Amino acid sequence: MKLTQEIDYAFRIIAHLAAHEGQVVGAPIIAETMGIPSRFTLRILRKLNLGGLTKSRRGAKGGYILNRPAESISLYDIILAIDGPIELNRCLHSNDPYCNRFNTKQIAGCKFHQSIHGLQNDVINQLENMKITDYID
Repeated sequence: MKLTQEIDYAFRIIAHLAAHEGQVVGAPIIAETMGIPSRFTLRILRKLNLGGLTKSRRGAKGGYILNRPAESISLYDIILAIDGPIELNRCLHSNDPYCNRFNTKQIAGCKFHQSIHGLQNDVINQLENMKITDYID
């Protein structure tokens, strides 16, 4: 697992929108204020829209606004919207777990799988408890 530059930018974008909750903010303003390249800002906002965290408004007074109350948005929600679920190992893939030592019926007996699964849940729980409102200046 690696928190990419794209995730870092997404955190900043959501924090900016949370600081201006209820206001429509243009992508150029977000990009300039948060120090994010414009093209990257638009790409991230598209993912945040698809993830249901933001919505866009068209027109002369258009821009972006949070689609949910800021206090309900966790850092994990943002990671999900940008990169999808956190999986520390491919044996933990939720749709198709794979372990080259055990078949899928016996994977529950893998001690490594069990330990890493617990660690993954701890990471997810921590990120779910970190709300974007905790990071607003």
